[in-house]
Amino acid sequence: MVVFDLDGTLTCVDSLWRYIHDAFGTWEQGKTAAQRYHNGEISYKEWAETDSRLWAGAPLQKVKCVLEGISYRRGAEEVFSRLKARGLKVVILSAGLSILAEKAAKDLGADLAIANALRTDDGLLTGEVDVRVAVSDKDKVVRQIASTFNIPLRDVALVGDRGQDLANEECLKIAFMPKDEAARRQADFIVEKDDLTAILQYLS
Repeated sequence: MVVFDLDGTLTCVDSLWRYIHDAFGTWEQGKTAAQRYHNGEISYKEWAETDSRLWAGAPLQKVKCVLEGISYRRGAEEVFSRLKARGLKVVILSAGLSILAEKAAKDLGADLAIANALRTDDGLLTGEVDVRVAVSDKDKVVRQIASTFNIPLRDVALVGDRGQDLANEECLKIAFMPKDEAARRQADFIVEKDDLTAILQYLS
């Protein structure tokens, strides 16, 4: 099984949360909550809920239109196609939002996508969010997915750009265009080239 991070790994956008803030003009408020989270003052769930409340009342369709501007990394379609052809399970795991993760799963052909879901009522965002993947919990979710598919962790490869994407020691870890030193330190292999097909040499 191969588990991919989404933001910054499969897409060219490093943070979908920030991308939506920019589109909605709410980044100045959102920046404060982000800083509080990074300072350890609030939990990831509290941060996500603070962000989502800023968008309460907005049409879900507006978010979907915003997502149309997000492109996938070069080679993403080919990588998914070749991995699937070999009979591997392919998963998208993101601390971002399910509205993009599910779109990417459909576009690329993933077996499963897990991310956080914005709640809606009659087509409008309620300001609530179902937090399914916190940044610090990705390793636990990887274990749960592997157990669901009955795949040992030693047969799981992780592909991501930050340390939290590569936190499972038992897995093969590929840092794709890493954004932090933790990713470089934890990775078994590092890919600096902006072409996702470069990871295939480590998945043979």
